[in-house]
Amino acid sequence: MKRKIMTMTMFVLIGAFVFWVFPASAEKPITWKAQTLFSAGELTYKTFEHFCRRVKVLTNGRLEITPYPAGAVVPTFECLDAVKNNILQAMHTGASYFMGKEPALGIISDLIYAYQDPWELEAWFIYRGGLELLTELYKPFGVTPIGIVMWGHESFPSKFPIRGMDDYKGHKFRSPHGMTADMLRKLGAGVVILPGGEVFSALDKGVIDGTDWGTPSMNHRLGFDQAAKYFIYPEYRSMPASDFTVNTKEWERLPDDIKEILKTAVREWNWDTVARLAIDDRRAIREMIASGTTPIAWEKKEVERLREFVRNAVWEEWAQKSPLCRKVIDSHLEWLKELGRIR
Repeated sequence: MKRKIMTMTMFVLIGAFVFWVFPASAEKPITWKAQTLFSAGELTYKTFEHFCRRVKVLTNGRLEITPYPAGAVVPTFECLDAVKNNILQAMHTGASYFMGKEPALGIISDLIYAYQDPWELEAWFIYRGGLELLTELYKPFGVTPIGIVMWGHESFPSKFPIRGMDDYKGHKFRSPHGMTADMLRKLGAGVVILPGGEVFSALDKGVIDGTDWGTPSMNHRLGFDQAAKYFIYPEYRSMPASDFTVNTKEWERLPDDIKEILKTAVREWNWDTVARLAIDDRRAIREMIASGTTPIAWEKKEVERLREFVRNAVWEEWAQKSPLCRKVIDSHLEWLKELGRIR
């Protein structure tokens, strides 16, 4: 009897020891589906996949995020509702895609002609209240932003050289809805709203004279330089940030350590993306120059001139669209003054 009791005790102790040493093996992994705004062929999608793999490793398999390219589960502009309704548990999109629900979402992550370096925008989000504002904007929709992801300086391909703000007048450009379209119209340009898949054809046929799109490598991959032999770079008009945002109830269910891991992993993902895109952009620029395409860098005084124009003609107009727009613009202005970008 005594031997039987000792044997049973030994098995209980061994079982307790194994559970203590390997607790994750006894847990069922948390599984999320997350959709991005990028297609599977983009380098930005590759960094998204890398982030998802990192999260699984860093959490010892306790959180598994399955990545999906743009449109794989739901149309891109329906991602916010899909995360709210837990069809997706997370999204990697841009807040501006949902500006129809609240105009402040259209300016919080892409205030045109504001910032000149990626660290300036990230610092505003992390250290000057930007992420708290984005959290406030997303709260009514049942989602919570964890962090932002940028891709650095964009470029602006055109069929003629654009060396200053006056050169836009009288020409037609592809632009998304929002601040960029407003700026171009106020500069005397025509605006054509087109999906990405139609931009090359429009450039090639002369329907438009230039386009807002992405970084040099993104534009080069789409062949824009075959039809537009000039591009502004670096183009301070737009240096947008996307965000990684999750269903609030799913977020609240996570253990505290996984929450902290996710926050850190998103920041790592952000700078991984910025660095890898910058390297790829240098390659693309070399290839475009070799094929006869000319990059144009604006003089500092011209950048400052257009920034002042946009501040008075566009930012202020958007600040009046809603109380939250005013709040977001004022926060950006405070940081830009601290940086010395505006007076």
